[in-house]
Amino acid sequence: MPTYIREVELRYKKRRVKDDAPIGEPLVNPEMVYQLFSDLQNEVKEKVITVSVDKYAKILCFEVVAIGSTDSVYLKPIEVLRAAIPLNPAGIILLHNHPNGDPTPSQADEDFTFNLLINTESLGIHFHDHIIIGKDSYFSFTREGVMRRLKKELPV
Repeated sequence: MPTYIREVELRYKKRRVKDDAPIGEPLVNPEMVYQLFSDLQNEVKEKVITVSVDKYAKILCFEVVAIGSTDSVYLKPIEVLRAAIPLNPAGIILLHNHPNGDPTPSQADEDFTFNLLINTESLGIHFHDHIIIGKDSYFSFTREGVMRRLKKELPV
């Protein structure tokens, strides 16, 4: 009887986006990311997406990395980086939705961002932002200064 081991094969598929989506353009501000993924505000469960970007902040790919319940989602930092690492991206942007419509980050959101920041720093991947999408609004960890504060708390 033959013995088998698993072989990993990554395949990327194309997804149609809005006609005015900033594809091929650098994602220079959180508003652009929000516009691209604003449909997340209509989801009834929390959904977490990793956007991998090149050194010019242009999208390489994105992956839905987790779908949770109406008010929480469980995942590990490695799951956020699963699709990113094979592409050797310069950076990532993390985003997720809050189905209740309020994009204010929870302590769990901030703790997860900090843990992911530790991991991305050790891998040499720039963690650009964590954006939470609510009803007709969003919260950007970078724009609001949270990312800067968390970076100061990183172990040396």
